[in-house]
Parts: sequence; C-alpha cells; structure tokens
Amino acid sequence: MVRRFLAACSVLALVALPQAASAASTTSNVGGNALQVSPVRTSVTIQPGTSQTVDVYIQNLTAAPATLSAVIDDFTAGNNENGEPNILLDGQEAPTHSLKQFVAPVGDLTLAAHAQKDVKVTITIPKATAGGGYYGVVRFEPAANSSDKNVNLSASVGSLVLVKVPGAVTEKMSLASLDVRKFDTHNQTDGSPSTLFTSNKNLDAVVRFQNQGNVQLAPFGKLVLKRGGKQIALYEVNNASEPGNVLPGSIRRFAIRLNGIGSIGKYTLEGNFGYGTKGQLLTASKTFYIIPVAAIVVAVVAVIALIALVFGFPKLLHAYNRRVIRRANQGKRT
Repeated sequence: MVRRFLAACSVLALVALPQAASAASTTSNVGGNALQVSPVRTSVTIQPGTSQTVDVYIQNLTAAPATLSAVIDDFTAGNNENGEPNILLDGQEAPTHSLKQFVAPVGDLTLAAHAQKDVKVTITIPKATAGGGYYGVVRFEPAANSSDKNVNLSASVGSLVLVKVPGAVTEKMSLASLDVRKFDTHNQTDGSPSTLFTSNKNLDAVVRFQNQGNVQLAPFGKLVLKRGGKQIALYEVNNASEPGNVLPGSIRRFAIRLNGIGSIGKYTLEGNFGYGTKGQLLTASKTFYIIPVAAIVVAVVAVIALIALVFGFPKLLHAYNRRVIRRANQGKRT
C-alpha cells in the first residue's frame, strides 16, 4: 500500500493532465536516482490492424548507474476535475479506454551515469478494436532486483500516452458550468460559485467541460468580459502549446484569473468555445456584481432610513396634528 501511494503521488505530479503536462520533459528523484523523462505526453492516432512505436526518452542525471523497469499502466480521470490522472497500479486494467492491453512489454533497462536511452514503446491495435480514445502511462521505477533495500518505497516517473483509434468515434461535449469564484490564497483553491463579490481581487472565471463522447477532447476558446455592454477584457481558455484534454465520461475545469475589473459594478462574462475535429461550438454567459462592503453598508443604512421614513413619517405627522389640535382647543377654552 505504501509503494502504491508513493508511486501514485509521484506520477500524479509528473504526468498530470493540466498545463504542467505541456512541458517537454520532467525530472524526479526515483529510488535515489535523479531521472528525466520526455515527452511528458504523447498523442497519436493509430488505425485498427496496425502498430505504431512511441519514443519515450529516459535520462539518468546522476553519476551512478541505474537499473529500471518500464511499466505500462492505465489511468482514469481523477476526482478533482483538475486533469490529474488516477493511475491504476499493480496491474489493474481500466474498465474502459484501456491502453495497457495494446502495449507490448518493455522490460528492464540499465542507464549508465548521465546516459539517456530512447525507449521504444510499441502499440498494436487489433482490427476489431472499437473507435475512440485509449490512454495509459509509461512509468520508470527501480527494478525489483535492485540492491536498494527501499525499492518498494520508491516512487516513479512517467510519460502519458493518449491514442485515438478511428472508427465509430463520438465527439460530444457540453458545458457543465460557467461561473465566477473567489480564489482562496491560503488553501490555493477556488471557492463556491457566486454572483456577488465585495472585492475585485483574486476572482477566477471557472469553465467546466463535460466529455460525453468516447474519445479525449481538448476544448479551446475565449472569454469576453463586458461592463455595460462594452468589452473590457479578453481571456484565452486552454491555449497552452499542449492543450489539456478532457477524458471520456469526465468533467474538467479550467480557471482563468479575471484582471481589469473595476471596484464596483455589474459585469458579464461571455464564453465561446470549440472542440473536436469539426470545430463544434459551445456558448455560455454569466453575470456577476462587485459591490464593496462600504457600499453595502451605505445601501443598508439608506434602506433602513427609507423604511423608517415611510412607516414613521405618518405617525410623526399624526402626532403633530394632534398637538396642534390640542393647543387650538386649549386656546378656545381660555
């Protein structure tokens, strides 16, 4: 269990699907060996009945040799909607979209000090394979016959491989939500959606895409921020050199920091997004308000004063009239 936990944590950090995965390579300390793997992610299309080889480069950055095992694992979408994959360790196979079943074993390899090796990963797609997306990760971990007594506690480093198989491919995506949230700088997370904020600081537009098809999709698009019908800012969504994917049957969120917002006012976000090979379109809009605490206090005081005036003035007027009448009557008696 400890080995699985450490390996999963390391691979999540190194091959996560968010923007961090767009890097050309990544480095990690694995079992006392500093290793660098590249690319972090490979996307290929393979026709049924054919094979293709993917190159994964692993480099030993230390002055000592390293004996490693190359392991093929499946992964599924994580639960936090941030694009972090859930690596299935210990030979588990994904219930759907499993790439592991199509990958030939790679085995062990030895890297001399400061050496780099091109690891050939062969993927064979049988003729009867259904069209859609299949994905897995090529992990490198210390070999079981290593002299390192702590090998079972070692983490791993890996490279994602996403395959698209032509055929009955369904590209279907929807917008689960478009909203605005306050970013919690202490916990480094976005709060709950809201339409009213007391400050324009640390506000994020959060777009959540839901993949209802059978192949991984990389949505893209723009958010336009308007005030009083006038455009005041434009933001790109998922525009990294290696855009993030939304896996089939999952939701993925993209957060964009909103800059250029005034200290008070009504604002509208308009989103226009595309996805898929045919450029399918999605649109949404969201209105929110920035009202400082001071303005809220003034408004509350004004409302209270108005209520007091509406309900209290008739009573004051009635009491005044009674006093006038009383004095008039007293004058007549004298």
